[in-house]
Amino acid sequence: MATVALAKRGYFVEAVDAAAPMIELARQNAAEAGVGSRVNANLGDVYHLAFSDEAFGLVLSIGVIPWLQSPAQAITELARVLKPGGYLLLTADNRWRLALLLDPVTSPFLAWTRQTLKKILGIASQPAPMANVVRSYQHSLSEVDAFFAGAGLERVRTETLGFGPFTFFYRKVLPEWLGVAVHRVLQRFVDMRCPVLRSTGAQFLVLARKRPQNARSGGLQENQA
Repeated sequence: MATVALAKRGYFVEAVDAAAPMIELARQNAAEAGVGSRVNANLGDVYHLAFSDEAFGLVLSIGVIPWLQSPAQAITELARVLKPGGYLLLTADNRWRLALLLDPVTSPFLAWTRQTLKKILGIASQPAPMANVVRSYQHSLSEVDAFFAGAGLERVRTETLGFGPFTFFYRKVLPEWLGVAVHRVLQRFVDMRCPVLRSTGAQFLVLARKRPQNARSGGLQENQA
């Protein structure tokens, strides 16, 4: 896990989670790795962090933003505890992921067509299969940029990763082994900076920098995968 990996590199880590079992797990992992003295894990709320302003040079938010109803508020709070010139590294689920684009039921390009057909046929909207399952919130890269702009951050690097599982009308079309193979091939093209695929991974890994207080707002420095 990231907490232990950072501690092993000599960093002192403040780990925060809203779930008590995750805090206990972080403490246990740190102790077993021999870095317990470098990890301070406590319950916390991403919307109201118990740290002073400009406390850290680096903040990580891995697997958090996709589950928040108010990501802009959370990112503003994360930026608050960053020093000017400090970095925020976060993950976000991609609204334009390839797996969604290829399924006629989920493709945003076919949204108008789906609604029109339902009206013509008089079909009421039905909940999708597994609609009662908690799902993550998905964002476009432009939305993430807007969150950053409102928090005084600027995006400096983006990577995209993860492809699949691929479905057709919510049904998986590839066996597990083939889906993994397809993912690896597509990810290899992304790592080679393929312009067609570089924005269609399941997730974005985004690095943002907090603007110095005396810096003027400028353009983004984009090095996207």
